[in-house]
Amino acid sequence: MRGITVLAPRALRIAAMASAVAVGLAMGAGSAGAGIDASSTVLDGKDRTVEAIQSDTRIDFVAPLDGNPLTREWFHSGAASYRITGPDAEGWSGHIIIGYQVGYPATLDGRIKFEWSTPSLGIEIGSDPSATIGGLIPTAGIELAVGFGPGIQEVEVAGGDISGAEGVLRLSGFHGTVTGVLGQTNVRPFVKIVGSSGDTVVTYGKTFSI
Repeated sequence: MRGITVLAPRALRIAAMASAVAVGLAMGAGSAGAGIDASSTVLDGKDRTVEAIQSDTRIDFVAPLDGNPLTREWFHSGAASYRITGPDAEGWSGHIIIGYQVGYPATLDGRIKFEWSTPSLGIEIGSDPSATIGGLIPTAGIELAVGFGPGIQEVEVAGGDISGAEGVLRLSGFHGTVTGVLGQTNVRPFVKIVGSSGDTVVTYGKTFSI
């Protein structure tokens, strides 16, 4: 089982990386019964339907702890899941990625900094006993040269190898901040599933604003 690793484009400068948070493992019924907010599907080369799902999503903005008027801070709870149906669904393997699109009208100096952490994360594997999801997500941050805006940045904050017919990553209190922005800031979470053959599906959730 591989660990979950932070993902970022090569041009991004890694600003910080702290200790990893352990993940609990529980058997469950995948995303069944969850309040689905968004989902998308793709048909892979073996006639299997690959579905990316976001459910029970909640993003709460809070007053920034650093007191900086250029900082936006939030807590994210919900579930990011995948489901495979069709021939040999249990034999499917790929990668899951969790991230955000962040939109802003302007920046102060042409740079913005993202930070995030995962105080609570749980994994549920569906009825397929061979399903696996990687075990850890580290705390980390990145700083981007983005110009003075307006702009939209897409940040992949975590990802891990997955296999089997279904599985769920449940987030509670996933903490994020962005510093250096002026005006209303919009945050849209996404889940991306990439099969081992390269078939890709992305689901974008609702937009949260402050």
